[in-house]
Amino acid sequence: MKLLLALGAALAALALAPSALADACGLPDSGPMWVDFAGHDAPIPAKPGMVLAVASGTDTPQRMRSDGAATVLFDLNFNKRVGTTSNPADLSLIEARAKTFFDYAVSVTGCQTPMIAENELFGAQTPTPWSATNGQYRTNVLQFLTALTNLGARPLISIANPPYTASDDAKEWWRQVSKVAILLRQVYFTSPNAKGLYALGPAKASRTIRQSLRGLVNHLTQIGIPSNRVAIEMQFTSSPGLGVRAGLEPASSWLEVVKLEGLAVKEVVKEFKVQGVWSWGWATFNANATPDPDKPAAACVWLWIRSTDLCDAPKYAGQFDTSLTEGQLDLPPGVRCVFPDGQIDRNAVSRMTTLTGDAGYAASVLLEQAVLKAELPVAYESVLSAERAVVAASFGNDRARYRAALVNAKVTIADARAIIAARLERDDVEVRFKPRSPTATQIADFLTTYAQQPVRLVATTRIAPWLGNALKGFAVATLAPSEVFTLAGAGRIDTPDGPFDVTPLAAAIPLALLPHAQAVTAARAALERLARDAVYRTWLHAREQSRLDAGSCAGDQLPTPTATDLSAFVPFLLPS
Repeated sequence: MKLLLALGAALAALALAPSALADACGLPDSGPMWVDFAGHDAPIPAKPGMVLAVASGTDTPQRMRSDGAATVLFDLNFNKRVGTTSNPADLSLIEARAKTFFDYAVSVTGCQTPMIAENELFGAQTPTPWSATNGQYRTNVLQFLTALTNLGARPLISIANPPYTASDDAKEWWRQVSKVAILLRQVYFTSPNAKGLYALGPAKASRTIRQSLRGLVNHLTQIGIPSNRVAIEMQFTSSPGLGVRAGLEPASSWLEVVKLEGLAVKEVVKEFKVQGVWSWGWATFNANATPDPDKPAAACVWLWIRSTDLCDAPKYAGQFDTSLTEGQLDLPPGVRCVFPDGQIDRNAVSRMTTLTGDAGYAASVLLEQAVLKAELPVAYESVLSAERAVVAASFGNDRARYRAALVNAKVTIADARAIIAARLERDDVEVRFKPRSPTATQIADFLTTYAQQPVRLVATTRIAPWLGNALKGFAVATLAPSEVFTLAGAGRIDTPDGPFDVTPLAAAIPLALLPHAQAVTAARAALERLARDAVYRTWLHAREQSRLDAGSCAGDQLPTPTATDLSAFVPFLLPS
């Protein structure tokens, strides 16, 4: 509580702070601000429209401004101002240090309201309750940032580790800091790293990067911090085999990852409207480190993503994939997801959501339908036959009642037929599977469970799933169409699995009355059908995941790859 009172007192002084002019110092007055570290030996050019961060000096920043760029200060010695978590500075020194440092920032940037990035907050991930020294350190940080703001500066505080926000005290501290400074969240891709991202391919890598960036921003916005008080700091520190490049070769592969990161951050910035994007890692601070010869090319690609006026990467960066659309969320109007071989429309998702009540499940239904249709599209005549079976079985051949049931379920005729088609296509796919034979125990359990169910020996002219994908066998009631048991002689029946020419070969009798060998045959066929369902689920998941990996969906909201079942919503369309 004492800590929060101290923080509140520090904030009280802010009320007297003058408002900083948004367009002071040549900085952009609207939209996300893009800032690149250009100090030391960083291969970042000074051009109009660029905002360059430097760590010190006056001559170099002045030349940058003469070339049309704006300049800001990147403070690499924040610990000298406020101390550390184990050795915090004396609180009474903070105000004077802030004034001294503010004057220094003005001299470096040539601006009376300088933008200053403080690098970096120590112990961002430390849970509460904080130790006495850590609590004092946090108070110092807030006091220093508040003092800078009161003097007219525009501070940011960079954060390398996931901020601890699980307690009320911690949340309140972050919210108070966000009122006096932009929270500059550093971004590191480690799992997967650059090598892993490149191996994913452009679609999946781009989605992974976007989702990671969203997670970093959401972590702060979910505790009440406005997104415009958050900025993103992308990392490009690299040397052969080290840094965020992680030894990724050849150079074209590394440039591809830089490109995808740039495109991803542009998308997330657009979604969240964060304050800005900073890039770090272009300079070499370790004299013993081997320079990365590809750093100028990577910097060119990073700038080119923003504007071809900043750098012509296709001309100067060497050979790399220059596509700016592959893997990106550039979806046609009205499209929810797009894949190499098809798409899912928003209207279709909306209609299916009306049925299921869940947009995510609705998208999964449509994904399964798309995979099945691409694999083994069923003939339209078979769909109509199956529909006739539905009308006969559930509505006494009364199509008016059938249509009324669809209206009541809020299902269109086209969607109903798509549901039926998926059932038929699934049957055709399952025919190809060869599951393990059922065990003796499984057969015995089946014979006990279905002992009183009628069975009938029949033959068909095409493989029937309810005969265990055979042309002849024992149909078991509840697992086979009811018409099989009412046929007086050979005839055609419409079923949810399509039309079948069926010839009865014996009268129906209870399963328990069949000779044991024949009963075992009937049980095995039925159990193999159930086993094919398990194989199907594994097969479908792999096919759907492959499609998702190569496609993209609005907001990266991907359908869950899974087998779906609509029988609870429209049981008359999907009888057993």
